[in-house]
Amino acid sequence: MPRLGVILYLIFTAISIIFYAGGTVRDPDTLGYSFTQNFFSDLGKLSTDNFLAMIFFSGSLFVVGITFSIYFYYLMKSYNNDSLGIIAKIGSGLGIIGAVCFIGVGFTPHNVLFTPHIFFVNWAFRSFLLSSLLLSIALFKDVRLPSRYGVGYLFFAISIFFYILVLEFAPKPELSEISLIFNVLAQKAIVLIFLLSVLYQSFGNSKLAANNSSK
Repeated sequence: MPRLGVILYLIFTAISIIFYAGGTVRDPDTLGYSFTQNFFSDLGKLSTDNFLAMIFFSGSLFVVGITFSIYFYYLMKSYNNDSLGIIAKIGSGLGIIGAVCFIGVGFTPHNVLFTPHIFFVNWAFRSFLLSSLLLSIALFKDVRLPSRYGVGYLFFAISIFFYILVLEFAPKPELSEISLIFNVLAQKAIVLIFLLSVLYQSFGNSKLAANNSSK
């Protein structure tokens, strides 16, 4: 399920980029999408000339939110109610919250609903940080899986932590072109890490599902 979500996200995002009308934080008159100066959220700008891009951007995050919520739900169901299971279930629950926040990001265009948009962005990454920390502990202790899956979640948690530092303390993108490029590339890096991490962890989830079905 998360693999399908990643594929659809990439397709929808690519289409959204093709239809993006243009404009950056520092220059609203640019044409088309710039890899180094446009955030992904720019694709969701609400305007008459950006309608198709906005639709596909919102659709991409809706698909990600739904498929990843299902992924974390079934991960939650793979554990009992012992101490290990409680850690995993809390971590999975936080993952579902983060996935729902992604849907919120897609349906709050930043140019008209800036405050709720930023709220969903911040809490998506904060939720995934806590989720990945708890799941790294659970998977390290889970004898059904190799420790590399716990390492994967730990690496994901560290990456999100550094991105949250960027969100909180990096120079604002409006200040200079260098600041804008830094913030844009940091966002693209964490999105790539996020997608690869979930794809990688989905194989571990498949193993847990197979173990449960064989009992």
